[in-house]
Amino acid sequence: MQQAQIRYAQLDDAESASRLAWRAKSGWGYSTEWLELWRQSLTITSEYMRAHESFVAVEGEQLVGVCILESRGGEGALEHLWIEPAYQRQGIGRALVERALASAASGGLSRVQVESDPFAEAFYTGLGARRVGLRPAPMPGAPERTLPLLEFTLADLPDAAKIEQAC
Repeated sequence: MQQAQIRYAQLDDAESASRLAWRAKSGWGYSTEWLELWRQSLTITSEYMRAHESFVAVEGEQLVGVCILESRGGEGALEHLWIEPAYQRQGIGRALVERALASAASGGLSRVQVESDPFAEAFYTGLGARRVGLRPAPMPGAPERTLPLLEFTLADLPDAAKIEQAC
């Protein structure tokens, strides 16, 4: 992994996190038309960050990753996991997810859900998530498109003890 440090997000990280989300989603080769349709959902506001546990990865002064953990009743949801394209595949995404899962465990949550981009499913399953369903997500030219619905069961993870100790 790069020498990125994981910390709680600050409210002034929101604009940088939104730009990072756009670059990361663009890096998967989606059309400009689709990206424009997703513009609002790729925008991370300071109000949203304030309402949820938000983590960022920084290298020096540069924000290179973001991950947000939402609490939804007794369960959690990972949202907005984005890694700067030049920093992908270096362990930063894993570190952010592990930090969010540790926080979920310390908060008494037993499950954390993810509505995954199809390109990211293998990443999440490699960390121990399992597919629990599909959600229709049609887009222009791809009416049958779906999104994998994934779930981490914290007690079932191979490093569940490590996650709980990190809290």
